[in-house]
Amino acid sequence: MQTSLYQQLYEPSQAGKNNQPFNCNMVSYFRFIVFVSYQMYYEYPPPTYLEYPILIAQDVILLLLILYYDGNLKQSVLYAALFLGGWHALTLRSWIIDLAMSLCTFISAASKLAQLQCLWESKDSGQVSALTWGLASFTGLARIYTTLMTTGDMQVLVRFIVMSILNAWVTGSVLYYRRAGNKQD
Repeated sequence: MQTSLYQQLYEPSQAGKNNQPFNCNMVSYFRFIVFVSYQMYYEYPPPTYLEYPILIAQDVILLLLILYYDGNLKQSVLYAALFLGGWHALTLRSWIIDLAMSLCTFISAASKLAQLQCLWESKDSGQVSALTWGLASFTGLARIYTTLMTTGDMQVLVRFIVMSILNAWVTGSVLYYRRAGNKQD
């Protein structure tokens, strides 16, 4: 019996359910919504957040596909209601959106630190793309510049500075372990 790509990527290999792709996409979706809400709440110019609605749409499609192939498409109504309600709740008070933005910075930083920890423990960059992480670093630097020129928002600046530093650190680690791996060969 031939397995589908979905089964190879998302089905559990042992007893128990593998929800990692779904959970990661939910976190990503949450971060995008918080960032767009923050930018819109403070009435920042659309070019500062224009790509995020596209990323949100991409994540929604991916989540729907995961739910569909998991046989839980009916749950999408519940998730949609929760996210729409949450999206509205984010903008009820400024402290709520500010706190959510801070939490998103923390969550993003934690994911990058987890990537670094995996690299340090394995001492192998494997299939991790230095180019992708390098581009993420460059994008963060460009975001710092555009934020300084358009809004000057400290919370957004701190987020992009922290993310740029961590992205550069991951890039450096990938290149270091790739070079160390080549020396052993």
